[in-house]
Amino acid sequence: MGWFSGHYNLRNKLIVISGGSQGLGASIARLCVERGANVYIVARTEWKLQKVVKSLKESILDPDQIVGYVAADLSKQAECARVYETIGQVPDIVMCVAGLSLPGLLLEVPSESFETSIDCIYKSSLYFSVEALRVISKAPKSAEPRHITLFSSVVAFLGFIGYGSYSPLKQAVRGLADVLRQEAIPFNVKVECVFPGNIDTEGFENEEKTKPEITKQIEGPSDVMNPDKCAELILSRLDSGQQMVHTDAIGWILNGLMLGSSPRTHGVFLTLTGFILSLVVPIWNLIVNNQIKTYFKKREELAASINNNEVEDDEQVENDEELEDDQGLEDESSSSQLLN
Repeated sequence: MGWFSGHYNLRNKLIVISGGSQGLGASIARLCVERGANVYIVARTEWKLQKVVKSLKESILDPDQIVGYVAADLSKQAECARVYETIGQVPDIVMCVAGLSLPGLLLEVPSESFETSIDCIYKSSLYFSVEALRVISKAPKSAEPRHITLFSSVVAFLGFIGYGSYSPLKQAVRGLADVLRQEAIPFNVKVECVFPGNIDTEGFENEEKTKPEITKQIEGPSDVMNPDKCAELILSRLDSGQQMVHTDAIGWILNGLMLGSSPRTHGVFLTLTGFILSLVVPIWNLIVNNQIKTYFKKREELAASINNNEVEDDEQVENDEELEDDQGLEDESSSSQLLN
C-alpha cells in the first residue's frame, strides 16, 4: 500500500453498482470481485444481469464472497428503495454508473429521447444515491468511511452542440454530488464524482450512430478507452483519495472551466489552468461558432439542392405525362381519319 492509497478499500466490502449489466459498470464490478469485494449489480434487464453475474462468479477469491444482482427500474424512487431492501445489508460503497448518451440536435431529438435521458442519467443517480444515504443514515456510524460514487462525464465541464440531452444532465449529476457530499457528512460518508471520457462500450457504439457531424468535428479525434483499463484507473484514483476523478488529461484540464465549490484534484495547478482557460475559451468559442455557422449553411444548401432536384423530377414527370396525353390524342386522331 502506497503513501496515498487505502482511501477506497474493496476487500470484504459490500459494493452495490448501478448499470452493472454492461460496459464500464460490468468492468468495475469484475475488478471489485477480483479484489475480494461482495458485489451486487443493478440494472433493468434481468438476462444481462444473470449473464454478468455468472461471469463474475468465476473471479471470486473466497468461496464466501457474495455476487448477486437485483433487477430494477432505477428511474423510480420506490424501485431504488426496493433494491436496498432486497439486499438486506448496509452497503459500504455505492456506485451510480448507470446512464446513456443519445446525441442529436435539440430540434431533431424526439421527446421520448429526452425523457429516457432524464430517467437514465439524472433520476437514476438521484434516487439510487439518496436511497443509499437513507439506508446508511439509519445504521450505526462506521469507523471507516462509507462511499457514494456518482458518475458524470467530461462534457459536464464543457457542453456543446449535439449533447443537449446529455451534457446538462451530467452537469446536474456533478451538482448532485456537491450537495450530497455535504449532506453525507454527519454519517461519515464520502461522496466522489467520476468524469470519464469516451469508453469503448456498447453504449458508445450506439452514441456514434446518432451523433451529428458537427459534434464530431468539434470533438475532433479522441482516444477511446478500454472499459477494463478505465475501471482500473478509476478505482486506483479513488483509492488515492481523489473525490473528483478524471480518466484523462483533457478531463482534468476542462475541470478548470467549472471549479465551483467541488473538491479539486491538484488544486493549485487546476486553479491556474482555469485562469488560462478563461483567456483561451472566448477564442475557442469564436472558432466553434464559425464552424457551426458553416455547418448549418451547408445543410441549407444541401436541402435546397435536394428540393430543386425534386422539383425538376416532378416537372419531368408532368412533361412525360403531357407527352403521353398528346401522343394518345394523336393516336385517336389517326384512328378517326382511317375510319373516315
